Amino acid sequence: MARKSARAIAAAEAANGSHTSDVEGDSSKVPLSDLAPKSCLTCGRVITPRAKWAKDWAGIKYCSDRCRTTRPGRVVVRFTSEGDSAALDTHAGVKKDRNNGEVSVDLETFVEGVLLEVAGRRGATLEDAQERIKELLRSASIPVEADRQRKDASSFTGSDSEDKEQASDSALHPLWRALDSPPGFRERVRRAARRLALGLTHDSDAKQTSIITTDRGSLELTQAGKVLQTVQDLSFAKGVIHIRLKQ
Repeated sequence: MARKSARAIAAAEAANGSHTSDVEGDSSKVPLSDLAPKSCLTCGRVITPRAKWAKDWAGIKYCSDRCRTTRPGRVVVRFTSEGDSAALDTHAGVKKDRNNGEVSVDLETFVEGVLLEVAGRRGATLEDAQERIKELLRSASIPVEADRQRKDASSFTGSDSEDKEQASDSALHPLWRALDSPPGFRERVRRAARRLALGLTHDSDAKQTSIITTDRGSLELTQAGKVLQTVQDLSFAKGVIHIRLKQ
């Protein structure tokens, strides 16, 4: 029987080694069926297991790059108060330097504080929380979107559309710009409400992602009289949502 050449033997061994490596690699993958859904620490929505995350599922804390970069505690707005900022000064997340008048606002802490305040009212909704934030800004001489649009409309003619757009962007107050930046003002309020309902703190500990019920929350969200009890309920709720402090 003819003997195999050294080259043939080496090729056979390499092929066998490659096959073994592939088998070992496949065996190290965690089946998606073994992974449980978790909560995003920023938006409070459910994170569904995906194949690309399987190897590091325990370390996944955010559902998207946006949630990672805008996580609670990350966005702090600083500006010099040009009017009476007293309406803001006493709220959670707001600090004022009495020496130079600089105001700093931890955005997510501020929104959460307003939600908890409004939730103490009978029949309060998330829309009421949005209006309360706008009311506070106006009291501090900070124009919000609707105010700015009315002012712009009276200052420019139709032929000045390009100048109007540039002026509108530059006229935005830093605090309102941050509140309305992606994912938008409405969703920013809603995601803060979901965090409070789940009981998620601003600690970025991955262990918090395992909180998928509202048992630990300080806020209760209801829709059509039904209490939203899980991260799945919170994630897919649409329309008018009522809020109340948990008893």
